[in-house]
Amino acid sequence: MFPDVWSYELFEAYAPRASWNVTSSLQFMTDYEGYDGRKTYAENCAGGYYAARLPILEKLKEMKRQSNVLCIRFITGEYTTPLGVWVVREACRKAMENKPLNFSSKELMLEYARKLIRKKFGADLDLILDKSLILNKLKTQSKLNRWVG
Repeated sequence: MFPDVWSYELFEAYAPRASWNVTSSLQFMTDYEGYDGRKTYAENCAGGYYAARLPILEKLKEMKRQSNVLCIRFITGEYTTPLGVWVVREACRKAMENKPLNFSSKELMLEYARKLIRKKFGADLDLILDKSLILNKLKTQSKLNRWVG
């Protein structure tokens, strides 16, 4: 989560040789919405998009905050039988119950995430981060406070 107005992006990443990925490389799908929401159904991630979004919105409502949310879901070979979007929703709810990790900068948080994903899944997170609309906007969009003292 990045402090800002609401936007949400989900990446569903499939580890090599996991269900739905017979290749030897990381594959992923993504969907995004900005502050104004979506006008069409999230075709790429489908129900998983909305299932992960609900617990995130519940947590933000509880905190009385908005945020740019970049959610990354890894599907490994251990997940062999699709059980439905309730698995995504409940896993995300469980994640939202954990004590948050706070970082002094976006760069430190992303470096932590890179190392965690490399260690846990053996994947290069930059393959995903390079495609993120949220991260691209955070890099390129200027804010008014840049010019106001």
